[in-house]
Amino acid sequence: MLRAGTGHCAGAAMVEFHVVALFALLPLCLGTLQLALLMAENHHIDHATFQAARQAAMSGGDTDAARRALAGAAAALFLSGAGELDSGNATGRVARAYAAALADHLRFGRIRILNPTPEAQLDFAGMRAGRRVIPNDNLLYRPHAPGQRSGLTLQQANVLRLEVDWCRPLVVPFVRELLPGLLRRMDLDPWRQYCYSQGRVPIRSAASTPMQSDFRVSS
Repeated sequence: MLRAGTGHCAGAAMVEFHVVALFALLPLCLGTLQLALLMAENHHIDHATFQAARQAAMSGGDTDAARRALAGAAAALFLSGAGELDSGNATGRVARAYAAALADHLRFGRIRILNPTPEAQLDFAGMRAGRRVIPNDNLLYRPHAPGQRSGLTLQQANVLRLEVDWCRPLVVPFVRELLPGLLRRMDLDPWRQYCYSQGRVPIRSAASTPMQSDFRVSS
């Protein structure tokens, strides 16, 4: 009788162990998978942000041009997995992926110019061809004194720093239902709250590059 009772308890303990392991390890494995997918997307978005910053540097700090460059570089994230990519369908599929990336970022993303700062724009902006700009020519020979408002030199103001935020969807079951709700309670930033309300999480990237044109100051 003692042996039979011991075997029954051992069997029950084994079942309990597997149940606990399932409920403990399954969320961990799913969360790890989703984290790996987000890290891969973050790598793509880092590259796309650098391309956006380069385009902005060549177009006077134009954020619309930067967004188009961002979408072009991030189009790989939006390529359809249906069928092989070949010479016959590549152009159409890449064009659709670009359009999808551009529309997605317009709805779920933002681009901000961090440098030159508003104070630097006030310090160094002047009129050229009917526009207020921070000049980009002959920087080596221009004064190196810091501006009174920004504390930056003209040369430092000519280093463009661009920041990209992009709300990205979660695709792993269980994680996509649970994580946005948890983050929504922990992170009260209004813009990121919008991400969480859409079942997405924000990815942020930034890039710096020297200006290759006069920075156009908004009126």
